[in-house]
Amino acid sequence: MNILTPFFRGVGGRRRWWRWLAGGALAAVAALVLAWFLLPFPRERLARYPAATLLLDRDGAPLRLRLGPNDTDCRLRYQPDDDRDWIAKAVVAAEDQRFWRHHGVDPLALGRAVGQNLRGRRVVSGASTITTQVVRLVQPRRRTLATKAVELFRALQLERILDKPAILEQYLNRTPFGANLVGVEAASRRYFGKAPGDLSLAEAALLAGLPQSPSRLRPDRFPARARQRQAYVLDRMLACGFITAAQRAAAAAQPVVLRKDAYPFRAPHFCDLLLDERPQRQGQGRDAAVVRTTLDPALQRLAEEILRRRVEALHPENVFGGAVVILEVKTGAVRALVGAPDYRDAAHAGQVNGAAAPRSAGSTLKPFAYALAMDQGRITPASLLADVPRTFRDYAPVNFDGEFNGPVTARAALVRSLNIPALTLVEQEGVGEFLGVLQRLGLGTLKKSAAEYGLGLAIGNGPVRLLDLANAYACLARGGEWRPYRLCEATIGPESNKAAGTGAGRGAGTGAGPYIFSPAAAWLVAEMLSGEERAGDTTGHHADVRLPRVAWKTGTSSGFRDAWSVAFNPEYVVAVWLGNPDGRAAPALVGAKAAVPVMWEIVRGLYPANDAPWFTPPPGVVRRAVCAVSGAPPCPQCAATVEDWCIAGVSSARPCDLHRLQPVADPRTGGTRMAVVEAWPPELAAFLRARTAPVAAMEHRAGGGVPRLISPAPGAVYRKLDDFAADQRLPLKGECAGGGLLYWFVDNQLVAAVPPAESASWPLVRGRHTVVCCTPAGRAATAEIRVE
Repeated sequence: MNILTPFFRGVGGRRRWWRWLAGGALAAVAALVLAWFLLPFPRERLARYPAATLLLDRDGAPLRLRLGPNDTDCRLRYQPDDDRDWIAKAVVAAEDQRFWRHHGVDPLALGRAVGQNLRGRRVVSGASTITTQVVRLVQPRRRTLATKAVELFRALQLERILDKPAILEQYLNRTPFGANLVGVEAASRRYFGKAPGDLSLAEAALLAGLPQSPSRLRPDRFPARARQRQAYVLDRMLACGFITAAQRAAAAAQPVVLRKDAYPFRAPHFCDLLLDERPQRQGQGRDAAVVRTTLDPALQRLAEEILRRRVEALHPENVFGGAVVILEVKTGAVRALVGAPDYRDAAHAGQVNGAAAPRSAGSTLKPFAYALAMDQGRITPASLLADVPRTFRDYAPVNFDGEFNGPVTARAALVRSLNIPALTLVEQEGVGEFLGVLQRLGLGTLKKSAAEYGLGLAIGNGPVRLLDLANAYACLARGGEWRPYRLCEATIGPESNKAAGTGAGRGAGTGAGPYIFSPAAAWLVAEMLSGEERAGDTTGHHADVRLPRVAWKTGTSSGFRDAWSVAFNPEYVVAVWLGNPDGRAAPALVGAKAAVPVMWEIVRGLYPANDAPWFTPPPGVVRRAVCAVSGAPPCPQCAATVEDWCIAGVSSARPCDLHRLQPVADPRTGGTRMAVVEAWPPELAAFLRARTAPVAAMEHRAGGGVPRLISPAPGAVYRKLDDFAADQRLPLKGECAGGGLLYWFVDNQLVAAVPPAESASWPLVRGRHTVVCCTPAGRAATAEIRVE
C-alpha cells in the first residue's frame, strides 16, 4: 500500500491533501514576500570592485596602474554598447542567449538543468544566467543547493533595481579572464592592447569564451583551447542571429595576434607621490577609480630632459641627484614633477623622490621674511638695511662670500641674499611669528619649536620639500593667497563625488584660500626679485638679458649639500633642487651655479617666444619720494630723493632721521655753524669708519665738494655685445674735494655708495639711462648715456 493512500481515501482525505498543499504554497509565497522586503539586494556592493587604480595624465594617456587587492588587474569601467560592440553580443551568445527576454531566471534553462541532473543523478548542467553570475561575483558563496536558491532569489531582485544594459555592464567588469585579469577592460588591454569597443569579431569571440574556464582557456598559454572555445562562441552568435554565416567564416579564418600591453610606467615619482597621498584601501571591495591627474605630458618631458642633461654634466663634480616641480599658479595644479634624473639608477638612489624629500632650505625662505616685514610696515624696497658683522647671542653669521656690504637697500639685500639683513628682520618679527607664517604656507616639515630653530630659520636651518616650497612661492605669485597643491584633476568612478581635485589631505579644490600676505607685499617681493639687471646673475654675463621676466631666488645649504632655485610669474612656479640623495656634499652645489641654469632652461622652454606675462600692481601699492640714502620719507635735510614703492597706509611714514641739521665746528672761524650731517646707526657708523674716513658727523660745506664725473662721459654711447662671454659692466668713477662718500644712481635707483678714490660699476642694459653722482650735501653731476 502506498504511503499516500490514506490521504486519497474518500473526499475528506483529498480535501485535507489540497488544504495542506495550498497552505504550504501560501506559506512559501509569504516567506518569499517577507524575505523580499526584509532582505533587499545590497546595492552598495554593486559600486565596489577589487579594482586597480589607473592614473592618467591630464590628456587621458595612462601613467601608472596600481593593481587591486591580491594583485588584481581590474580596470573600470567599460560601458558596453550592444548595438556596436562585438563583445556584448559575444558574451550574451556564449553565456545567456535569452538574457534580454528573461527576468533574471531562465525557466527553460532551469527546467532543462533539473531534468538532466535528475536523469544523470549528478550535476550535468547548470541554469546560470548572466544575472545570477553577477550575483555570484558580487557576493561569492560556497556552491551548494541552498546557495543556488539564494542566487535565484537575488537575481530576481537585481532585475528589479538594474536594467539589462547595467547588468551586462556589471558582468563584463567583474568576470575573470585568466591570470590576474578581472573585467573585459583589463583583458582587452592586456591581450590585444586596445579598448573592448575596438575589438574585432574574432577577438571579441575569443575573449567571450574565457569566463567559462579562465585558467584553462588562457590564449597566451593554451591558444588551441582558446581557439576551440572561440569557434563555439561564433557558432552561438550565428545561431542567435547576431552574425551572418559569412561573418562567422571570416572571423574563424582571421588569425588572432596577441599584442600584450605592458603596464604603463611614466612619471614614476609623481605617480608614487600621488599613490602615497591616496592610500589604497585593503581587502576586497575597494572603490574602483580611474584618476585623471594634473600632469602635463609636454611639461613633464621638458623637465625630465633638462634635468637629466644638466645633472649628467655635473657628474664629474660628484653631483648625481636633482628634482624639478612645475606648478600652475592659478589652480595649484602640479603640471610636472621629476624626483630624480633617472628613476632606475639604483647606484645613486634614483627611486628617492627629491621633490618630496625634506632638505635644508638654504636662503629660499628669505622672501617670506621680507614680505612679512612689508606687511608690518617696517620696510619698503628702498629701505636702508645694515649688512655688518653682528653676533646673535652666540651666533656670528657671515654672508656666502664672507664679505659685508654695510648700508644696502632691502631690494639689494634680498636679491644678493645677504644673511645679516634677513636675520635682523626675523629677529624684529619674532621667530615664532615667522615660523607660524612658514607653517601656514604649507611647509609641514618644519615641526620643531621656534626656540629649537632660532634665528637660523631665516637662512635655512629647517628642512623643506621642493613641492611644498614651490607651493609656498605660488602663494606670492597668487597675491598672497595660499591654496593646496593639486595632483588630481578628476576621479572617474564611484569616488568621483568626493573631493577628487585635491592632493590627498591638503585642503579643498581650487576655491579661494587664506591670505598669508597682502597682495601689495606679495607684488613688491616679486618686483624686488625680478628685473633685467638680474640677467647677469643667471649665467655671468648679460647676453641673455632678453629672457622671460620672472621673479627668482636661489639657495645653498651649509656645507654645499643642496642647491635651490625657484622662479615664478603669474602663470607658473618652477622649482629646482640639485644635490645627492644621501646628503653628500659637493663644491658645485651652489644655487646660482648648479640650480639656476636648470631653472632658466625650463623657463625658456615654457616661453620660447619670450612672451611671459607679468603682474599688475595691486590696489594699495603707490609710489612716493624717499631719501636717496635712507629710503625713508625725506626730511628737510635730505639732499636727494628717489621714488620708491610702498603700501599705502601700511608702510612707515616716519621721516628720514639719517640726515640732521646740527651745530658743527667751523675751522675757518673757530666757532660753530649749522650743517647737515649723517647720523648713521652705531653699527653702520663703525663699519663705515673702518672702510673710509669718519662719517658719523660729516660736514657738508655749502661752498665746495662738487663732484666731477670721470666715467661715464655725458652723451656717451655704449654697445652691449650679445656674444660677449664676460660680464659687461659700465665703470662709475668720480672725484670730489672734501671727502665723504659718493652716491651713484642709475635711473633713480641707488647703485653704490663708495669713497671718491674707489669706483663702482653698473651692468649694461639696453636703452637710455641717466647716471647721477651725488654727495651727501646734494651736490650732483649728471650724465645721459645710451646703451645699444
